Amino acid sequence: MDFSQFCAHLSHQPALLQKRVDACAGLGRSYEFSPCRMPPGCRPGQTGLGFWRDGTDYLLYFRPAVDYSGDDPRLRRFFSQGSLQRFPGFQPMADCLQALGSAAAMPASFQTLNQYLQRRVLGQERAVMAAAFKLWAHACKREPLRPLSLILYGPTGVGKSELGKAIAPALNHCTEEGRYRLVWTELNTFTQAHSTYRLTGAPPGYVGYDDPPVLEAVRRCPHTVFMFDELDKAHPEVLKVFMSILDEGRCTARQEDSQGSRELDFRRCIFLFTTNTDLSGARRLGFAPAQPPPAGSGPAASLTGGPADLARQLFQSDETARQALARSGVLREITGRFSGLVGFQPLDEPARVAITAKQITTLAREYGLNVVQTAPHLARALTPRQAVSPRSSVPMLEGVLPPVFLACPPPGNRPSACPAAWSTCISPPPRHKKPLRGYTLSAVFAVISKL
Repeated sequence: MDFSQFCAHLSHQPALLQKRVDACAGLGRSYEFSPCRMPPGCRPGQTGLGFWRDGTDYLLYFRPAVDYSGDDPRLRRFFSQGSLQRFPGFQPMADCLQALGSAAAMPASFQTLNQYLQRRVLGQERAVMAAAFKLWAHACKREPLRPLSLILYGPTGVGKSELGKAIAPALNHCTEEGRYRLVWTELNTFTQAHSTYRLTGAPPGYVGYDDPPVLEAVRRCPHTVFMFDELDKAHPEVLKVFMSILDEGRCTARQEDSQGSRELDFRRCIFLFTTNTDLSGARRLGFAPAQPPPAGSGPAASLTGGPADLARQLFQSDETARQALARSGVLREITGRFSGLVGFQPLDEPARVAITAKQITTLAREYGLNVVQTAPHLARALTPRQAVSPRSSVPMLEGVLPPVFLACPPPGNRPSACPAAWSTCISPPPRHKKPLRGYTLSAVFAVISKL
């Protein structure tokens, strides 16, 4: 039996499984299944799965123990807790297994895309998974009738722009064709009605006729990823330009191409719009009455199940966000034309610490160093608690870390006469099985303190 099949069986007959586990517990035995095929990334590939009841607690175990080396955050978080898990009741255990089963039941192409984006955007598992599902469904189409259009909403500095920048490389990585490219545009500069010419082109004799319009990038690349920041700042006339594009996948340009055609085809393109407006439905907008979103439909709710279950859950959250978008002042005519609305939640402390570690690695690269690992306690100490967004912590890092980085020569250019402590900079931590090339930040700090 496959692990995802077992979890699907559990979701349909949880009462039967609980009855059998309780019966075996009354006889002093565990209830164990024959070896199941585990998801990709698990070693060994097959293992026995068993249940044990201890009073009101239920225990789940794998025999032999499972070591997970994949990229799915849910599976990685579960198996990192060990091969023996304790739950305060049967239902919490059943919910956990159903969530794990959904991670293993999705197609391999979707898992590859989702895992790539999860590595780029930290602390937004639900938002990334929702976007990956929409992207995967669109990329699998052979003859799409309209482009994919997504609204990324949430507070500033939570990863909306980072996700937009990661989509084109992710699709190129998964398709291995390199056909997607990113075009970035700030809509907060499209505040006048005549700004539409910057999208489709100015008429002959008008200012801006010789400037290349934004949307004409599709002529050079039919698989363009258009990123438009600050959707709510654009003039309504500018938004009306997208109505036919999002609905029919076509638009008429002001200027002709080399073949004399003015029609632009966007059916294979991806349109991304970002806004900082709260569209979760938790807050009242204007004079509209406050209506809390349905349970499990908010940006922080986890996504479970197979493709059909994901589609139903995303539909509920999309409709809540569409209603809030219409109340916020965006044209109602265009609100219903978006393919999906992806909500981002405020980052928790573990996510901010992980982002700080990533920022440290990026900053070290500017100084010619390869920081392969940052100790969690150091990243936590360098994470500002009162920062408005993770972006605001970069100036602090640029002020604190340069003295540390400048005291460390590149690994390939170490002086011959250097302190013995330099060896700790290059040697990897003991828990790593494979040698790491570069420095660990904890070792760098240790060396600097001894110099």
